[in-house]
Amino acid sequence: GGGISLEDVTATQSDLIKGKTAYLQGQDDPLPGTLELTGNAQAAHVLAGETFYATDPKDKQTGTMTVNSLLSFSCAPYSGRRVLVKWQNPKTASGKPYSGVYIRYSTSGNPGKTGGTQIYKGAGNNTVSEGQSQAYLDLPALSTKYYLSIYPYVTCSAGEMTGAVINATVTTSAVLNKTFTASGSYTIPAGYTKADLFAVGGGGGAVNTYNHGGSYGGSGGYTKTVKSIAVSSGQVLNMTIGAGGVNNANGGATSVTMSGAVLCSADGGSYGKNSYDTGNAGGSGGGQFGPYTDKADHLEGYPGGSDGGDGYPLNTNYTAKGQGTTTRAWGISTGTLYAGGGGGGSELRYYAGGAGGAGGGGTGGSGISGATYQRNGTTNTGGGAGGAGYYSTAEGIGGSGIVLLKLY
Repeated sequence: GGGISLEDVTATQSDLIKGKTAYLQGQDDPLPGTLELTGNAQAAHVLAGETFYATDPKDKQTGTMTVNSLLSFSCAPYSGRRVLVKWQNPKTASGKPYSGVYIRYSTSGNPGKTGGTQIYKGAGNNTVSEGQSQAYLDLPALSTKYYLSIYPYVTCSAGEMTGAVINATVTTSAVLNKTFTASGSYTIPAGYTKADLFAVGGGGGAVNTYNHGGSYGGSGGYTKTVKSIAVSSGQVLNMTIGAGGVNNANGGATSVTMSGAVLCSADGGSYGKNSYDTGNAGGSGGGQFGPYTDKADHLEGYPGGSDGGDGYPLNTNYTAKGQGTTTRAWGISTGTLYAGGGGGGSELRYYAGGAGGAGGGGTGGSGISGATYQRNGTTNTGGGAGGAGYYSTAEGIGGSGIVLLKLY
């Protein structure tokens, strides 16, 4: 009546689990099955949450494999925008594979796996189990707090898997300011991409005028500011610091070069002569030798100029000219003042020399027998030497130049 015909059976021995018997397609007698599960997977070999059968068709198992976890993570400022990140590799364990790490950053909180910006993917400099590994990262801005998230990953047949996140914070370094008072070289450190330069040439000297009246003060060195120079780690700047002029010599030029190209240069100031002359020029003009006033009994030397101005007296055919622009560092009102002109010496006996201009200018010598000689320009200001007084036997020396460097 209602029995099943063997002609309707489609299963074969290879479809039947081994150890079981049944009537199969085309057979009059029951036959044993030959289908056998031979899998060797273990739970630790299968992704966590995924299910599988190994050898027992009635034993459905669940995978436990996860990416191994990092043991620690830290970050510290290194140089400029560059920071140093360190992490401890996971301890090797079955069912916990590991290939490397992702690192992401943000300025508004921990970025986790999906926020912020990815900055690194790799295994660092050490892949040993539980070893300390590290990498240098260049972040976008100076003096900025960053939030960083690191998490491990592994690449496998199922694609890429990631593990638990560890967070850290770091604040990048500030603008770097360097001062160079002697000739030499400097290598650009990591983490900086732009440079500003400020150079001051050497101040002019002043003539020895014993028994021949006074002399002009030496003019201050010229100044020069150059901004937004593109630089990179490892490039070398070569600085030449201009010497102050001695006696009847101009100050030396100050310059900065890189790979033979001049990035910034400032000439030295002119020396202070003992005759009326229109060529005594510099960053700030030197003061003229006395008389200072129109009174026959008041014959002091004139003051030196400052901040790029002319030496005194102003607006004459023989006024020592300044550069006409500020000599303050970086060309800004809050910058340190450099390159003052030397004060003029007294032309006749018994009278004082002129004051040196602000920014390192030397005081002019007096005409009083036995009195102090003129003062040299201040070292590393580019100040001009004070002019010689009537009794001066000294050679006025201008102040040496200087270079200021700002990296950002």
